[in-house]
Amino acid sequence: MEDERIINAERFSKIWWQSRYDAHMTQEKLALGLGVSRKTIQNWEKGISSPTLFESMEWFRILGLNPMPYYMAYLFPEDVGDIKGSDGDDRIENALSVLVDQLPVSAKRQLLYILFGNHGSSPTAVLNLMNAHLQCPLRDRISHAVHIAENYELNEAMGCIVRPDNIRPDGQLLHESIESAKEAVINGKKGYVNPQAV
Repeated sequence: MEDERIINAERFSKIWWQSRYDAHMTQEKLALGLGVSRKTIQNWEKGISSPTLFESMEWFRILGLNPMPYYMAYLFPEDVGDIKGSDGDDRIENALSVLVDQLPVSAKRQLLYILFGNHGSSPTAVLNLMNAHLQCPLRDRISHAVHIAENYELNEAMGCIVRPDNIRPDGQLLHESIESAKEAVINGKKGYVNPQAV
């Protein structure tokens, strides 16, 4: 039992040091943002102690990173840990299956609509469009998101939605995400976290 606790603490500590390393942030700067000591950050990164749930959410907000890849790599290290687009087909299929299993039903519905909805666009074309969008800097993605949100709201108000009977985007969540993204860009971060969307 104690050995398992130590292994879990070591694996969990990787979430903290790896994400801070990926964000190129010093322990001092992160400690200042969280209102804790540098020693506390060191202890979390060594697995000696752990942050609270609130502190862990703040950790990723301050870093400007999406926590899901780190948590998924912790929960499913063999399946999604260090996954890359260049991995073999079997590994990619398995990782996608594991990730989709973890999505809430509302996200699965949206994914299904994106891939197979009767919206008039080919699934491969939609995925390539989304991929191209996500490869652009965050500041550019914000302007596109604002345009898309406003365009959707206008068409919804005019009764011109392509599939009104299908799953619809969460407008409030969309606007909250745009505002979180703007805040991240203003603060010089490359990513953002909307706690409501995690």
